[in-house]
Amino acid sequence: MQPHQNTLNRTLAQLHATISESPRVSEFAHMSLIAFSTDAHLIIEMTDLDRIEVMPEVVCNGLTNYSAAFDLVRSRIETDVDDLRAMGMAVLRPVMFLLTDGAPTDEHWHDAFRRLVDRSWHRYPHVISYGFGAANPDVLGKVATKAAFLADAGVDQDRALLEALGSWLNSLVASSRAGEMQIPRHTPGFTEQPVNPEYLTVSAEYMD
Repeated sequence: MQPHQNTLNRTLAQLHATISESPRVSEFAHMSLIAFSTDAHLIIEMTDLDRIEVMPEVVCNGLTNYSAAFDLVRSRIETDVDDLRAMGMAVLRPVMFLLTDGAPTDEHWHDAFRRLVDRSWHRYPHVISYGFGAANPDVLGKVATKAAFLADAGVDQDRALLEALGSWLNSLVASSRAGEMQIPRHTPGFTEQPVNPEYLTVSAEYMD
């Protein structure tokens, strides 16, 4: 992601500003931000984004360690769901939006992904993946449970990143209006990829 770092940070700042000005979205969706390279780092703890004055900048470097990202997301879901319920909130199944411009560099990412989406773990998330640059279409379908998108050949990669984050925002707006998670089915400049049927999920249900 290093070549797209400036675009990523500008777009995240725009996303933050838009959500902060959309009370229905900020009330419906509590979000966190995780960046991963050689390791995974929690950039923003789960929060209502209108409580954040300035979006922190993400630094992109190192390898592409999917396992570290999946393991940290699983850990944070445990913490975040408990925190939301302590506030008296009903919690929809978590959704992970994965943005990647490369292939995983760690050998055991399959195992980490299985742990994350294991149906015997009641809090398993839905996963939507967006790939551009050197992302592998086969891998994108294997790290998604709802939808996977790959930037079309010839599309400017910074533009692809903007469209991916725009799709994420549109999904949140639609979800806040419907009162349930709405999964994007089309993203300009992207082609939807087949999702591994082993992990494909159908509903965005509330958890017990």
